[in-house]
Amino acid sequence: MSIGRRISRIVRANRTAAKEKPSDPIQTVDEAHRQQLDLVDKARRSVADLAANRHRLELLAGEARAELNQLERAASNAVNAGDDDAARAALRRSMAVSKRLETFTRQHDELDAQVRQLDLNLQRLEARVEDNGIRYQTLKARHGAAQAELGMQDALTGSGQAAADAEAAARQAELEARRVQAKAAAHDELSWSDPNSRRVEEAFDELEASSAADRELERLKHRRLSD
Repeated sequence: MSIGRRISRIVRANRTAAKEKPSDPIQTVDEAHRQQLDLVDKARRSVADLAANRHRLELLAGEARAELNQLERAASNAVNAGDDDAARAALRRSMAVSKRLETFTRQHDELDAQVRQLDLNLQRLEARVEDNGIRYQTLKARHGAAQAELGMQDALTGSGQAAADAEAAARQAELEARRVQAKAAAHDELSWSDPNSRRVEEAFDELEASSAADRELERLKHRRLSD
């Protein structure tokens, strides 16, 4: 097999292992919660955009309504002045403004219904995400507590094993001490049984010195009595 094919197989194996690697449940929960928060933000922006358009239509409708009132007054004044042409022109313009006002009003009402519905959906979504957030935090707390308990159990198991190992080592040390003591006692006993050993020679020397001292003491006592 060529080196290139071997490298390709290693790369594919690493990619497969990375894909098959189990995901962290807590990380998955956090990612899901962040996605829900992003959806809430998008929904809020959508409601805000529609509300802004609704407000713009309110302003346009208000301007159209004010212009319509002005045209109606102009037509009425023209009629009172006997100026039919001016009255007709004002009425034609008022009809166009009235249609524009109707369009603005209809669009405003449609947007208002959409904004109300979206706002209601947003409130439901926010409540759901808030509940999910509480549930996620509870799950994370439970997961952390379980990990802490598992760590404590591992520590207790390790401590028990360490204590057992220490006790076994202590027993082994005690046996070794007894063995050394027995060996020393045996050497001591053997040293007394060997007449040529240094210890026996020292004992005989001590005994001879003691006997000589006793003889010298008797001689001094006898000399004193003789004097």
